[in-house]
Order: sequence, then structure tokens, then C-alpha cells
Amino acid sequence: MLKHLQKPAVQMILLLVVVGIGAAAYMVSKKPPASVAPTSPKAKDAKPGEPAPEPSLIAENKTVNLGEKRTAKLGDDTRVERFIAPVKKPAPPSILPATSSRTTKKAEKPPPFPTLVHVNTNPKEPFVPSVPRLFAPRGILIKAALVITVDSSSLETPVLGLVIEDVYWNHQLVLPAGTQVHAKAGSGRVRDRIEIKGSFNFIWDDGREYSISGVALDHEKLTDGTFAVTDGSAGIRGRIIKNDEYAEVKILIAEALQGIMNNNQQQFQTIYGMAPMNTTRNAALGGGSQAASAYSGMLTKKLDQDLDFVRVAAGTTFYIYTLDVFEPEMASIAGLKQGNKPVASWQLAQTAHAQALADGDSTVQQDTLRAAEAEKAREQEATAEQLENVRQLIAKPASAPAAAVPASTTSGPVPVIHPTPSSTTP
Repeated sequence: MLKHLQKPAVQMILLLVVVGIGAAAYMVSKKPPASVAPTSPKAKDAKPGEPAPEPSLIAENKTVNLGEKRTAKLGDDTRVERFIAPVKKPAPPSILPATSSRTTKKAEKPPPFPTLVHVNTNPKEPFVPSVPRLFAPRGILIKAALVITVDSSSLETPVLGLVIEDVYWNHQLVLPAGTQVHAKAGSGRVRDRIEIKGSFNFIWDDGREYSISGVALDHEKLTDGTFAVTDGSAGIRGRIIKNDEYAEVKILIAEALQGIMNNNQQQFQTIYGMAPMNTTRNAALGGGSQAASAYSGMLTKKLDQDLDFVRVAAGTTFYIYTLDVFEPEMASIAGLKQGNKPVASWQLAQTAHAQALADGDSTVQQDTLRAAEAEKAREQEATAEQLENVRQLIAKPASAPAAAVPASTTSGPVPVIHPTPSSTTP
């Protein structure tokens, strides 16, 4: 049978059969359904001996007045009653209200919240800096001690210290002992001192930070309880360290050898001046002179860099001279209040007030302009009042009775003497 199916003629016949079955199925699916015979528009009552008519589903055409009940019949016993509510007629135009129904009342603004006494959030008023509750004035001396050694050969080394004495002002503790101090060395060294100035960052035990500008001063206390002459001088005193104690001597010897070798070379006269002769002795002397010059330059460069530097050992005590008002209440975690910069509290308040005015609040700007205009009007009124007072003082002699004039002076003009105006100026 498989052999018969492999023949082309048989395959063509099977293909035609399959196509025909598919076409027949398609035609059957597209055939429209049989229509339902419509029922009679009005069902008549069945006569005795005749079968009952089928129930009609067509809505009956019946007119019902407003306010009456409408009864619909479905089948034999099913009745549906529906009450038709009367529709309200619109009022005549003469009795319509004056206002349109579309107009809505404006939403009333909510009552304002009461102003809190302990919070000042009104930027309309002029800025007035407030006095800090806890502070210490400029110029106080804070005693501290180094925790790590500082060398002038590497100024990138951080300056880390601890406050060794409590700082009080007006019987109030401003800075407790044990507070950390962080700073950075200045431009370099001065003699046996290292300059430390700029921003000093204080860190409390709880992690709060506070920055202030200051200068490090030397602290030298003698054994008898007094202080040395250099106590309070600029910079932290250290010790001069030399890596090569004989570096200067070596430089001098190298320079001297260079001069001796140059002078011992044999020379001859030329039209351009004296020139060394091409001999083995001159070659040796010239090479030695160049070597001595290079060695001298190398030692000089090292002497400037690290052969001579200042070292301030850990534990050295010093003063911190404050250049700003010390406000410990400005301390905050990560220095967020100050932005890690030595800024005072009144500067932060002034910046916040200016920012509030610059945010574009029309009410604040209008109030500011209105206050400026009122101030200008008061000045103009004061000026006008002063001018009126001066006019009244000048007009008083003209209204007073004329005094008796001697006969000898009647022929000439009578001088008029005006009183000197008061100190009030127009």
C-alpha cells in the first residue's frame, strides 16, 4: 500500500480530496443561521378548543401619561408594573435666580496658624544678629600638646593635638580638656620653628566638630613656674636636625679643590686669550675640577632639602590663639552646620535670611519694598517739618510791631536784622 501512495497520481488525488473537504467545511461555516419567525404584533386570546398562542416578546405600543402606572405582560401570567415619575418642568425665565448655577463660591482661605514664639521663620523683618548664649571672645589661649611628631621636611604630615586644660569664660566651660585638635602646617619653617596657622578643627568625645581660625604659638614654661622670654612667640619650637654634620665642610673643600685644579692647568696665549694646553696633566686637572663642582652642587641641593630640617617631637606643648569668637554650640556631627569652614553663627543666620529673600517669594519682596517706602516717607515728613519750623522762625519779626526809630536815622533805609536760625537745618 505504501508503494501505491508513493505514486504521483495517487498523491494528487489525495490532495484534491483534502482541498475539497476543507472548502466544504468553510462554506458550511459561512452559511447564515436560520431566522426566527417573528411573533404577531398583538397576541389574541385563544378560543375554546384551540391551542394557546405562543408568548410574544415584542414590546407593545402603548401611551401612558405621567404619574400613571404602566403594566407590561410577558407570557401568560408574568406582569411587570413600572411607575412613570413626572418630570419637573424648568421655571420660566422671569422667575429664574439672578445668579447662574455655574457660578461657584470662592474657597475660603484656611485660618493662619499661630506664630510660634521660640521659632523665628519670618524673613520679612530686617536681619538682626542674635548674641550667642555660650561663647568665648577672640584672643583666648588654648593650651594643647602634640600627639604625633611634625617635621618641616614633609609639611603634609597632619598636626594632631589634644587640649590639656579646660577653657572657661564667665564661669562656663567652653572647651573641655581631652578634645582633639586637627590642623595643617603652614608654608614651612622659620629658624627652629614650624608655622601652623589657619583653620583648627576641634573634635569632641561624642564626634561633634567645630572649626575656628587661629595661630599656633610657642609655650615654654621654666622649672621654677615662670615662663621664658620666647613664651607666646609665633610658631612651635622644635629642634634642628642635620643628617650630615660635615656637609658644609665638604662643600667648602670641594669648591677649594675646584679652584686649585683650574689654576694649576698649563695655558698658552692665543688671540682670544689664555687657553689650556692639550696635555695629560691638564686633562686630569680639568676632570677633577668638574667632579669637585658636581659634588659641591649635589651637597648644596641636599642641604636645602633634607640635610637640615626642624623636628617638633610629640608631647610638645603650644598655645592656640583664636582669631574668631569661639562658639561651642555651633559644633555638629561631621561639621554640617559650618560646612567644615570657620563660620560664625550670625553669618549662617544672615545667609539663611538672604536666601529666603532671594527664593522669589513675592509677599516677602513686597513687604520689603513697602517697608523701604515707609521709611522714605518718614524721612520726607521729618524734613518737611524741619523746613516749616525754620519758616515760622523767620516770619516772626515781620509780624511784630515796629520799634521806634531815632530821627537821625529816618532819612536812610532802616536795616532789618533777622534772628539767627536755630540749630535745626532744613
